[in-house]
Amino acid sequence: MKKMIILKLFVAISLMTSCHDDDVVFVNETDNLQINKRLEFKLDESTGNTTTESETGNTFEIEGKAVNRMSGVSENAIFFDGLTNEISGEIDTNLLPDDEVTISLWASPRSYPVGTAAMLAMTSEGSSTGIMVGLNKFGQIVVQYFIDGSFSQTMTNQIVPRNQWNHILVGISPSSQNISIYMNQEQLTTGNISAGSISWPSGSTPISIGKNTMGEMMGIFDIDYYSGALDEIQIYSGFATPAVSEFISAQYGSPAEPDYNLALDYSEDHNRPIYHPIPDFGWANESYGLVGLDGTYHMFYQKNEVFLGIANQNWGHFTSPDLVNWEEQDAVLWPSTGWDNFGIWSGDAIILEDGTPAVVYTGVDGVKAGIGTAFSDDNYQTLDKFDGNPVIPAAPPEVDLDFRDPYVIYKDGLYHMIIGSGISSIGGNVVYYTSADFENWDYKGILFQGQQNQGEGNFWEMPVLHEFEDGRFILLVQKTPDATPAITFYWTGRFENGVFTPDFEDPKYLEVVNGFLSPAVTVDDQGRTTAIGIIPDEVAPEFQQAQGYANLFSLAQVWTLSEDGTILIEPHPNLENYRGEETNFGNIDVDPGSTDNIDFNGRHFEMVTTINTGTSERFGFILGQSETSGEEYRVYYDFGTQEWVVDASDSSTSDLVRRDVRRGDFNINQGDSIDLRVFVDGSVLEVFINGESHFTGRFFPESDDANGVDLFTEGGSASADVTIYEIQNN
Repeated sequence: MKKMIILKLFVAISLMTSCHDDDVVFVNETDNLQINKRLEFKLDESTGNTTTESETGNTFEIEGKAVNRMSGVSENAIFFDGLTNEISGEIDTNLLPDDEVTISLWASPRSYPVGTAAMLAMTSEGSSTGIMVGLNKFGQIVVQYFIDGSFSQTMTNQIVPRNQWNHILVGISPSSQNISIYMNQEQLTTGNISAGSISWPSGSTPISIGKNTMGEMMGIFDIDYYSGALDEIQIYSGFATPAVSEFISAQYGSPAEPDYNLALDYSEDHNRPIYHPIPDFGWANESYGLVGLDGTYHMFYQKNEVFLGIANQNWGHFTSPDLVNWEEQDAVLWPSTGWDNFGIWSGDAIILEDGTPAVVYTGVDGVKAGIGTAFSDDNYQTLDKFDGNPVIPAAPPEVDLDFRDPYVIYKDGLYHMIIGSGISSIGGNVVYYTSADFENWDYKGILFQGQQNQGEGNFWEMPVLHEFEDGRFILLVQKTPDATPAITFYWTGRFENGVFTPDFEDPKYLEVVNGFLSPAVTVDDQGRTTAIGIIPDEVAPEFQQAQGYANLFSLAQVWTLSEDGTILIEPHPNLENYRGEETNFGNIDVDPGSTDNIDFNGRHFEMVTTINTGTSERFGFILGQSETSGEEYRVYYDFGTQEWVVDASDSSTSDLVRRDVRRGDFNINQGDSIDLRVFVDGSVLEVFINGESHFTGRFFPESDDANGVDLFTEGGSASADVTIYEIQNN
């Protein structure tokens, strides 16, 4: 039976009578206004993958990777992941009013979408019928509707706050030619609309909760999913007024802060890392802004929870007490209308001289990039954009390529900012600005110019200018995109009076085998230069879509400088605090063709080994070995070519992942002993050589038994001492 709420609009005195929720009556002393409940989705079920519409008893399917139920504004609610979750079904069109309709719902967005995401869609792709209530990429409420088959759209200027419950009420009345949108009892917008009737399809109307049905795509990805929690969705006949908004909202009191209670089950995903920094789900890109503050380390990164790629990206945020155990926090910087509407790119974090936590960041408007700043009054849990942004509105005239990724230090009474750029006819460079107050920035020219004809790339991104204890600086950049993969290289030198003077002409490469990019650099609480970078997946979008996440970050590294200006890289000592069960294999003789040299299976461990290379022509180790599929990942040193080789050619049976062979020059004399620390964590490999050098790799076997570990040699024998530690799950 349809339920009716009667509102008698009043001037002075009101009386509220509350019975059962479905029979609540609001009474006051003037003329009646009736709104009649037609549909209600309470979303209160505690288990299962369906929900019931209360007025009809119809069952609707909950689709997606997981059904995440949580506490709502009334009993339970449902969390939507922004990538896969949708509630769908159909309703008899006769239940839907065509003259006046009011839609009420509660929403707590977690992320804003790339496209236009529906909280409630009563539409279908290609039709000219229905109503959609959703959010755009800035978090503004968007209402789309058809009157007599003609499309209209109304949008608010205000945004829906993330991570809090908000009551949203929409009234559409073609009969009175009016639309009104309310949030938390405040009327956000009202306006005139066309006369006529709301258009509904004949027979039945498709309903989608959590996904727009208009088919907005980017590549293979839907970009119209809603991210966050929804609860108490109701559809009424009759028109929303301020009194209606106040009355419906009041039935729920003041909801508690939402706890999304994510049920992320990766137990069957043997490729997902467990002790590397990685977001719960979604896309991640470069790390930056690594900084310590009041006993906590903060690291920011390029983030998108609702699209596995570059679009409308924002700033993700990790915190850690020790640079090893990282916890994901709420995102802190989002695009807004204006100069950074197209996305928030990379930047840096710094504690200002007065103690204020601050950041610099790249904002893009779809045409050009500028630089902005933001400040925090709660230790980086939130950031407030500077009212005077952009502090640098555009690139200087000398450069004609991209302009992004500011990095800032404080020295000699000034803030010094470098920004990655390039000149198409010459090569990549970093441009240079200074400021005495972090608000007004003066352009000082090109700090350092690369030469494209010498292999130094035509554009430089993610620059770092960092001072070591001895007063030497590194200028580290990532060259791209000169028809080769991005790669990180650096110079050491002096930075004095705004001039960087390198110690050597040709840059040094950071990695032995390329795969670790864009390091964020800080000094830890013991004075050690520490870095963390991204280790990208380099797999097909279809593979990332299936796993629900993309890319991850390295373990913390400690950097020191040798006399010749080489960065020496070793694992951060805090990693040893997470060692678990220890297994030792002493004095192993490894001969050509031998197998089962060590009896160990695993995908999440640290292997510490000293290898006497003996007479071998090649020596190395095998990971991810499967007896059923033949998958194996081989990493070895080749004395013939003086290279480390990462051979993923047989590492997976999937055509969607990288199965290449990568090499990197490195000098080892036959017969020498070498010390390796090998970290394996699901699909990621990190190798540290002699406490000086580092390289990474990725492998994605398909078989559940692809966890075999072994040593091997070719062309001669070697011996090894091996200790394996299980790593505790962060």
